[in-house]
Amino acid sequence: VAGNGYRKRLVRVRNSSNLQGIVIVEKTQMSEQYFPAIQKFTVLDLGMVLLPVASPMEASSLITQLVQEQTKEPSKNPFLSKKRGQIPELSLLRTVQQIPGVGKVKAPLLLQKFPSIQQLSNASVRELEPVVGQAAAQHIQAFFTQP
Repeated sequence: VAGNGYRKRLVRVRNSSNLQGIVIVEKTQMSEQYFPAIQKFTVLDLGMVLLPVASPMEASSLITQLVQEQTKEPSKNPFLSKKRGQIPELSLLRTVQQIPGVGKVKAPLLLQKFPSIQQLSNASVRELEPVVGQAAAQHIQAFFTQP
């Protein structure tokens, strides 16, 4: 993770599958310096789940637990969650991408939760934060409320 090659691979995984991706990162003293950048890119930019682990043994145990959950309740298995749907209106998507703090990654997430400009413009910072984070939520609200 010292370079940026992981970014392309994560985007490919997110875009190429009907399943929701979970990223498991081994967080050690050596990799700790890279963790904030990985966390920001994975969680905020891509909207994926990031699980830090201390060792490969902990990672394998975590994966085993996640898979075992499928037998209890298949709908709760994070590996089987459906990927977010496609947005039919390209012009609407492009319009939302023009809002400061919103780009190609956050616009589809916003339109999934708020399918119209009217709903998006009426959303509070509290409603926006879980979708795009605090800073972007404040930018969006300012965009719609400032003259």
